[in-house]
Amino acid sequence: MNQNNNKKSMFRNSNGTYHIPGVFILIGFIINPMLGIGLLVARLFEEKTDSDSRDGRAYDNGNKPAGGTGKKKNKSKIEKNRLIIRILTVLGGLTLFVGITTMPDSVQYLIWCITEGDFIRYGVEDVIGSTCWVVSGVAMLFAAWKLRESGKMRDNIAAVVGRTDNMPISEIADALGVSQKKAMKYIQNCIEYGIWGKSAYIDMRSDSLVVRGEAPMSKKEREAIKKAEKESKDLDEYEQVLKELRDLNDRIPGEDFSAKISRLEDLTAKIFDLIHKYPEMQGKLRKFINYYLPTSLKLLRNYAQLDAQGIDGENITDAKKKIENTMDTMISAFEKQLDELFYSRNVDISAEIATMENLMKADGLIENEFTKSMKQS
Repeated sequence: MNQNNNKKSMFRNSNGTYHIPGVFILIGFIINPMLGIGLLVARLFEEKTDSDSRDGRAYDNGNKPAGGTGKKKNKSKIEKNRLIIRILTVLGGLTLFVGITTMPDSVQYLIWCITEGDFIRYGVEDVIGSTCWVVSGVAMLFAAWKLRESGKMRDNIAAVVGRTDNMPISEIADALGVSQKKAMKYIQNCIEYGIWGKSAYIDMRSDSLVVRGEAPMSKKEREAIKKAEKESKDLDEYEQVLKELRDLNDRIPGEDFSAKISRLEDLTAKIFDLIHKYPEMQGKLRKFINYYLPTSLKLLRNYAQLDAQGIDGENITDAKKKIENTMDTMISAFEKQLDELFYSRNVDISAEIATMENLMKADGLIENEFTKSMKQS
């Protein structure tokens, strides 16, 4: 979504730079001659021609440097801004000084007029005139300060963005130490000023500044990719667990014990399948995934290592016997875990059925207890 609205308006030129309407200059002269002069000077130094500069250089339609004219334009624009700031500062300071120095006499004259009960109108006009000088001076000094701060902010943003084709608004906001909303406002000012040329814009789908080229992926696309990567990673981990169970089953002899491992593998596969189909169940299996399953694998690894020794010593036999007895407990725990998952799923299904039946009763599609009693009576 292109937000580079460089359309000519009352306060903007066609290239996005500021524009002071003539009526404002006229009002300025009416209020205070110095204010009118300040506005007139700012109007004379407006940037009225479109510029297509980026990183201090001019670019052609192929986004390649076309020469040094863009750099000269930017430099000229900066120099003009500095000159405007100096003029506004000087005029604002002088105007404020005149207003402050004349104000005491004006106030004293108004008090005298009120005391004498005559010429009050002239006294009020005198005070208003001094006030206009003070307000005009403050306004010009404030305008100079705003122009100076805007220039600093544009320089900071241009330095942060550098020569990148696009950058997330959040990264620019973090670099500036401001909120994303403020950063977007500052960036829009840079776009209107022509820092990166006419092709720059803010892409709202991806919350990014696009200097040139195509916009980056949208937030939804990034989230979808992250979700797919996570699911793929989970599937890989689940496959690794099942593969290890199969490998351990192949390494450990004995039909009875092998049948138990096969049962454990089958239960684990069914639990993983449920997690894949219903990701919301993963929270209920945190302890199973993080403790019970890894511990079961560790015990089977130890059993395979003990069995590989080829010695029927007392300690080895006792350790193997303990693991064999624990296998029944593990299978029972896995079966109970699977049953609880189906119970949870059954509760959800029952709730959906009950909701549907209540809606049908409310819409009169099926009989409720009230209609049944009415028919019976």
